[in-house]
Amino acid sequence: MRTRILWNDLKGSPLLSVTTWLFMAVSAFMFALTCFLAIGLLGSVDTLMETAQTPDFLQMHAGEIDEAALVRFADEQEQVRDYQTLRFLNLENSSMVLGGHSLADSTQDNGVCVQSERFDYLVDLENRVIDEVRDGEIYVPACYRQMFGLHTGERVQIGDVSFTIAGFLRDSQMNAMMASSKRFLVSDAAYERLKSAGSEEYLIEFLLWEDADVNAFATAYTDAGLPANGPAITQPLIRMMNALSDGLMILVILLVSVVLLLISMLCIRFTLLTQLEADRKEIGMLKAIGIPKEEIRRLYFLKFLALSFLGAVCGLGLAFASKGVLSAQMRELYGASENGWLEFLAAFAGAALTEGILLLSVRRTLKPTEKRSAVEALTGQTRDRKPRHLPSPQYLIVTLVITLGMFLMILPQNILSTISSPQFVTYMGIGDGEIRLDLRQTEDIAGKTEQVETLLAEETSVDRFAALRTLSCRAVLPDGTYTALQVEQGDHTVFPVSYAKGEAPKAKKQIALSCLCAEELGLSVGDTLLLMTEEIPQEYTVCGIYSDITNGGKTAKAAFLPGGGTPMWSVFYVSLKEGVPKEQWLSAWTQSLSDCGISARAVDIQEYVTDTYGQTIQEIRMAARAAVLAAALVMFVVVLLFTRLLVAEERNGISLRKALGFTGGDIRRLYFRRYLPVLLAGILAGILSGNLLGEQLAGRFLKTLGAAGFRFLIDYGAVCGWVPAVAVVTVFCAILLGLSQIKHIRAYECCMGKE
Repeated sequence: MRTRILWNDLKGSPLLSVTTWLFMAVSAFMFALTCFLAIGLLGSVDTLMETAQTPDFLQMHAGEIDEAALVRFADEQEQVRDYQTLRFLNLENSSMVLGGHSLADSTQDNGVCVQSERFDYLVDLENRVIDEVRDGEIYVPACYRQMFGLHTGERVQIGDVSFTIAGFLRDSQMNAMMASSKRFLVSDAAYERLKSAGSEEYLIEFLLWEDADVNAFATAYTDAGLPANGPAITQPLIRMMNALSDGLMILVILLVSVVLLLISMLCIRFTLLTQLEADRKEIGMLKAIGIPKEEIRRLYFLKFLALSFLGAVCGLGLAFASKGVLSAQMRELYGASENGWLEFLAAFAGAALTEGILLLSVRRTLKPTEKRSAVEALTGQTRDRKPRHLPSPQYLIVTLVITLGMFLMILPQNILSTISSPQFVTYMGIGDGEIRLDLRQTEDIAGKTEQVETLLAEETSVDRFAALRTLSCRAVLPDGTYTALQVEQGDHTVFPVSYAKGEAPKAKKQIALSCLCAEELGLSVGDTLLLMTEEIPQEYTVCGIYSDITNGGKTAKAAFLPGGGTPMWSVFYVSLKEGVPKEQWLSAWTQSLSDCGISARAVDIQEYVTDTYGQTIQEIRMAARAAVLAAALVMFVVVLLFTRLLVAEERNGISLRKALGFTGGDIRRLYFRRYLPVLLAGILAGILSGNLLGEQLAGRFLKTLGAAGFRFLIDYGAVCGWVPAVAVVTVFCAILLGLSQIKHIRAYECCMGKE
């Protein structure tokens, strides 16, 4: 009998049933998709790094190396499982053409190498180690296949040497666009032919045992005075760079999923209240003939349980079908995950949790109906005999739905505008300048740094510039041991990064720490840090804590270091005078440096952001557009259901107004006036929550990566312009459609006791 009643109920109210099923399916779909993508991304990255045997510690070095000293150091360190030195030939981007696409404007350091023999392998698109490269063939990084639409068999030109693309490779170290270098794989003979066309550097790599402390090993390497003319990279940083780009898209989807779940709870509540109002007399009759209230509640709950099961199945199926499209870039860069069963388990758990929350909401909504007597249900009267106007809590619920809809539209838009802005690099530990010049992996960095400073000071087109030298120092820990610390020396007030606390160092004995470095050392603004300079411990006062997700997120900045020392690398930030074309200046300046025998990497910071986050920006833009459509649809459905519920509850009052001479237009205007404060409050609360609460949510995620003090860079034209306009148009269209039922209400109904 219950099955028959359930089937008749579904057929009797198809619109409400479909609406409920739709919201349950969408909620399950979003959470299942988030689980699919998150577990898939982590699994793909781990699978690639395991297959390629990514080193735990990597030191890049330009210049001569003492191989015997490195081998001796590796033998003395009990933490070392294996060691090797690889060669990497850094080439001029202007000399490289991939299938007709020049890399002259690329912000990446591109070069060639040969396959490793022991670990840190380059693998193909099937995640198999590339065993052999024939002379005249080349393997191209997978990211360039997608970027330029390359295919096997096309030509690659490097200077005067031409290669045929034999395939595409995945590089566990340099796969992500956040990694500043890209390796092309060639044969030994081809590498030797190209040697004169570029500058050779070394990748000094170590595999450590599982329980080894990477930070302690890095400190031991620095203390040993081994080659360090370049950045040092650890495996956690490599994993973070690999996961961050697609991780931002997954973060947006997760936040959208949470908001959609909250909205779905409210929508299903409205759907259920609408059905209960329509079935009020039937419920009264069931109570009058002695059907227990628990049985009536069970009948309704059974329907929602069936819809929930269908919604979960459809949501899981849709998530499984969609994950292939959304994870295409992940599969391209990292390959398939070996955690397929874990993905399904997590997605199933996510969908089940979602449906459980929605069913709990249904149960709570049904609870108050048990208190209504049979007489009240049959007559529509309440005990206090008050007019049945819309209760204020429901006004608040509609306001909350509009607020959440606005939040859903604004949050991805704010993330998009923030990442697209050139100022976003200030959360990466990069100064807020127009142009960045890097002096790395070259001989006599100190002398060339001074030479570049002199040239910039004489350049009439330069408005201002700052030269920053990075030195390796030792910081004294509370237990008396030492840790290696990369300190950037120079004037940090010209192009400051984003400071979560305090300010940039100005005085001689001041130092600013990155967020992760401050946490590791247990220091805050005002504390002191012992820093070894000229082998003498010097006390520095922590003046600021800033965001940095480069170099493992553990760096420091100081205005002055005694003795100076030889810099590991130097960075220049440049701001041009108004009207100076950046592209022409960059081209002319790079040529001038080359004529002086200085090999420096010069990039437009806006292009750097585009190259680094281009694919991520595109994905978040798609997510932002989908969020706007989803939010508009949700607001439309909720307001429509609410308005119909409102008209059904006040049918007698509407009929009475018509009997008194009010026209349908007059009555509709009354309802519009009642909606106006609800709409305005929802829009205002949505803008505030999207900017403030959304900023906190995004900031908490980025803080784990070292980006503290995160602030949205808001596009006010969108947040205060077209986004509220979309909400207003959507809500008013829903109100008009919902109020269309008024024309079917007759003036005589109030006299006959009909509704």
